[in-house]
Amino acid sequence: MTIVQLIKVPTLIIFLSIILSACNHNEINRIYQQPSLDNYEDTLQNLDIAISEHNYRIIHRSNIGQAIRDRGDKEYPLSTVISFCNISYAKEMMEINSDLINDMPCIVTVREESEGVIVGTKLMLENSANQHQNDFAKRINNNLKSIIEATVE
Repeated sequence: MTIVQLIKVPTLIIFLSIILSACNHNEINRIYQQPSLDNYEDTLQNLDIAISEHNYRIIHRSNIGQAIRDRGDKEYPLSTVISFCNISYAKEMMEINSDLINDMPCIVTVREESEGVIVGTKLMLENSANQHQNDFAKRINNNLKSIIEATVE
């Protein structure tokens, strides 16, 4: 067996492993979104109410669509990213796993699409090796879904 043949076999195995891992179907779709029956402004107001009713506080708004309009694209669809927090949940999350700060779930988006207004968020992973983290993620995901449901009903 030549050196080239010796290199080809492990390289092929590594390549196939990478391809197969990229096609992992165990990863759930973490985006949760629902259409709103209301217009954009009313949906934002409903979201503000839903966030406060679930004991969170809004900490930031990014009016991305309006910023693009302000730069000259007057017909660009409106979109807003709202960040919010419950300090008690944030503390609990940090005590379970401080790396979770990189995956803070406290963001909901509202955007105009051709079919109407869409409200969405990115859910936390619920299948880690840490059961406390999984339980926390399920609770926060339920909160996020409830906030979106309250916003669009």
